[in-house]
Amino acid sequence: MSKNSPSFNSSNKTSDWMTIREAVKIANRTMNGKIKDSDIYRHALHGNIRLSIYFQSPIILKKVRTINHKIKLHPIDNMLLSRISTLEKNCFLSGRNLIISTKEDYIFPTQRVIDTTLSGHEYVLVQRLLAHSLGIPLPLTGANDINYGLSVIISGEILQLFEKLTWRERIKQQAAKLAGSFSLDIENNIFPQRINLLNQRGHFPLHDLPQDACFVIRYAELEKLINMPVKNGSFPPTSTRISTPLSRMFWLACKHNETISPLIRQPYKLLSIFEQWASAEGITDRLSGDTLKTALERGSPSSTSP
Repeated sequence: MSKNSPSFNSSNKTSDWMTIREAVKIANRTMNGKIKDSDIYRHALHGNIRLSIYFQSPIILKKVRTINHKIKLHPIDNMLLSRISTLEKNCFLSGRNLIISTKEDYIFPTQRVIDTTLSGHEYVLVQRLLAHSLGIPLPLTGANDINYGLSVIISGEILQLFEKLTWRERIKQQAAKLAGSFSLDIENNIFPQRINLLNQRGHFPLHDLPQDACFVIRYAELEKLINMPVKNGSFPPTSTRISTPLSRMFWLACKHNETISPLIRQPYKLLSIFEQWASAEGITDRLSGDTLKTALERGSPSSTSP
């Protein structure tokens, strides 16, 4: 990694995100209606909310070149070694010798949770999750039928995922995805000719999520979904009316309580504490995350509410 490579140290804590299953449970504790994981996938595919990916193991990224906000592609040479080591299986078989154009050095992010705009093959992966959650057939190709790789976004920049392997490992991995004798022909044609290269390590684009990675959602995006205008009476939000003076006192009480002050900007995490306190006092009323959020926002000194 170059000394001039940008640092992408995460300012986000692990507690700022949750799994999709956890998100459904939290949302349904704070709303009158019910949502399902399919609702989250639908809204993500429509661009209403943003999903993130939790990478449990280290990953490698490279910035993507764009033109007029569209990802730039460029052709690779027609040599068998270049094509088999770089292209996704269907692109290789169809002779589509285009790859994503990248720039600068490889980046090794320290954060484990990274956002995605679903601008790459990850869109199709979410389509599959939606189909699975709805119990309908999986998409045959998906909306993006050409797999150029996986992308994430950091500080407004789109980056592509790579893996580091020896050339021998990468060629065997790629050849295994091809049918029978064809894959053997590839190994036989490349291995004897490039002995010196095979044990060297290179960077290659990922065309599927690592086995230990998964889609997750940040609290801010879940809040966006919960507060979204709802059609047809589906999962209506609870009432959030509360007077400004009362909000001011409520904010002050939370701010000066050592237990809950650190969570004052994360109202949906704060809700669980209030629920525990209510239960301990024998209060069985349903508490509203929306009301809590609105009260804290209105009561904050930065609020412009009269």
